[in-house]
Amino acid sequence: MSPNASDAVGRAERRDTAADVPRRRRTPVPVRQAVVLSGLAVGAVVVSAASWAGTPVTVGNVGGMVVVGLSLGAIYAVSASGLVVVYTTTGVFNFAQGAVGMYWAFVYWELRVNRGWPAPVALALVVLVLAPLGGVLLDRAVMRRLRNLPLVLQLMVTVGLMVAFMGIAATQWQGDRGRTVLPFFGHTGSFEVIGVTVTWHRLITILVAAAIALLLRLLLFRARLGVAMRAVVDSRSLAALNGANGEAVSATAWAIGSSLAAVAGILIAPESQLVVDVLTLVVIDAFAAAAVGRMRSLPWTFAGALLLGVGQQFIRRFLSFDDGFANMHEALPTILLFVVVILLPQAQLRARGVSAQLARRTLRLTDVKESTVGVAALFMLVLAWTGGTLPFTDAWSSVGINRGVTMMVTAIIMLSLVPLTGWAGQVSFAPLAFAGVGAVIFAKITGDTGSAYGLVLAAALTAPVGALMALPAVRLQGLYLALASMAFARGFELLFFTQTAVIDPNRGGRQFAPLSIGGWELTGTGRGYLLALTVVFGAMVTGLVALRRSRWGRRWVAMKDSEAAAATLGINVIETKVAVFVLSAAMAGFGGALFGLQVGTLNVLQFELLVGLPIVLLLVVGGVSLPAAALFGGVNTVLFIVIKDRWDYSWLSALEVLGPGIMAVVMVLNPAGAVAEIGRGFARFLPWRADARAAYAAEVAANREPEPGELGLSRPFTAADMVATERALSVANELARPGHDGAAAAMTVERPAP
Repeated sequence: MSPNASDAVGRAERRDTAADVPRRRRTPVPVRQAVVLSGLAVGAVVVSAASWAGTPVTVGNVGGMVVVGLSLGAIYAVSASGLVVVYTTTGVFNFAQGAVGMYWAFVYWELRVNRGWPAPVALALVVLVLAPLGGVLLDRAVMRRLRNLPLVLQLMVTVGLMVAFMGIAATQWQGDRGRTVLPFFGHTGSFEVIGVTVTWHRLITILVAAAIALLLRLLLFRARLGVAMRAVVDSRSLAALNGANGEAVSATAWAIGSSLAAVAGILIAPESQLVVDVLTLVVIDAFAAAAVGRMRSLPWTFAGALLLGVGQQFIRRFLSFDDGFANMHEALPTILLFVVVILLPQAQLRARGVSAQLARRTLRLTDVKESTVGVAALFMLVLAWTGGTLPFTDAWSSVGINRGVTMMVTAIIMLSLVPLTGWAGQVSFAPLAFAGVGAVIFAKITGDTGSAYGLVLAAALTAPVGALMALPAVRLQGLYLALASMAFARGFELLFFTQTAVIDPNRGGRQFAPLSIGGWELTGTGRGYLLALTVVFGAMVTGLVALRRSRWGRRWVAMKDSEAAAATLGINVIETKVAVFVLSAAMAGFGGALFGLQVGTLNVLQFELLVGLPIVLLLVVGGVSLPAAALFGGVNTVLFIVIKDRWDYSWLSALEVLGPGIMAVVMVLNPAGAVAEIGRGFARFLPWRADARAAYAAEVAANREPEPGELGLSRPFTAADMVATERALSVANELARPGHDGAAAAMTVERPAP
């Protein structure tokens, strides 16, 4: 072959290779996105045409939609910007962002309305002083400790803070009393532009959002602090080598995030009711806007927020839905969030490091024999408690039995998260949504007969819903999967449970007959039902213990540690994920059917997202990977209520409000969970746990001898310390001589020549 021909072949091969690379790397994602977006556009047009309310398309109507939509979108943009700034700087996604904004909105109301302060003074004090200080306090007390913790713990700490802020506001201001905040310049402050009425408050809202966008841009790309913030995002250690103070950057980010949350809460308060739940749920809308910006792009975040606000106003002004879809405008942020996370590129498999705090101690696996003994002891305890042979003699009353049933049903629903989140590492906020599906299925199939087969059918028919949730999990990991599960739960709350064919709000009386098992009839609030639930819970715990030691349990744990390593070992990651979602949904559906038997009648409020978050929180506090943590969570759902009924102390009310925040701090200090620590403390008293007694003895012995690194720093030298140090360093040969003092020997040892 001639040289020219050879060169031509080489050029052709290089062209082929260069042409193949873009096709492999870029073609699948744009095609998939184009198909999904095209389908959504066609679906939106079809739904709009079918639901058109007949409102005339005039300049006034369209202009009003745009003005109100941009104002609402501007508020979403401000809140989402705080999320993005904090997340990109510290790596912590703050689920409490909406609750923080809600709290500072109430503080503004207290100053502006209740105490009569001038609006500029109250606004400046809240936004520029109190909110930033609160953000710095949160960072120093809790947030900076989250950096090396697993994602589920990071998210649950912020969820705990969210619930704490909601409890504080509800207690301090009793936030359901219809308080209102007047818009800036009052209701009469407005002007007209081409026939469109524009209030000063909405104009100020849009201008404030634009100013914040400009200031954030200048801060991040022109100021030295902003450059340090972006450098810390890329590599905290390298930024520190170049003089960036990571702690100061983190505190600044939380101060900015808290201040922006306060601005969003104050701006939206006149547009909605000053109610704790309403203002807190604004954060869901901010999640959608932040997801559009991929949690890092402020321009795209603002664009997504404005699109969201205008879209909501379009639905409210021009479309009309029946009662089942009356919440469509509220569901739009959830739909957008779910669509955005679906359109994200597929998460690449990568190895994950193990948290240093979690790596200190390896949890011992419980075997089936120990589990059987434990659940038998639990059954005997419940039997004695309900029989009146233990203290608190009113425990077997109808109220006490009902609380015990609540405890057990909640624990069974919590168990569904143990394999999903605890073992497989798939963060989910939707256990209550699956439980609701199971309750509805049981009510529709055998609710009027109480047949026990309905429980099995509820679990079996809820499992495919779990497979549906597994679809985004196949492509997503970490935070985006958590957001997808939240959108899933919120969507079921707003669009599924509101259907009359699913839950009829006008139906009176009980929807569930007593449970019939072999001729026995168990009412949902009777002692027999509580004992049956205890048996069911014990069987499920023992089954999970056996499953954890099986091939599937090891698969899920391996996938949690590293999906890349699991795939390298030949584990089918997709199959493994789908299997754990199906199992978790079936367990939650089973628990939901049991819940339906207890309450008798279903309603939408029972399956709200905010009701389900404490269930996840309590399980994580107990230790999400341990089945016994479900019992811990179930007990804590009713324990405080029982204590308050018995002892009416004022400090108990404060503890109830601050409890979730305290739990958040406990999770930071003890990532393994409370159950692990409790079990570790009691294990040495069990006759068959010689290993625990030996470990305890070794720990006590180790605590008696000082660590060499502590001497001279946190504790002074003594002669005994020097002897222990010489022994630890294996230089105690001088001690062998009779009458020789170890400390003196250490001081007279000859130094080697340099």
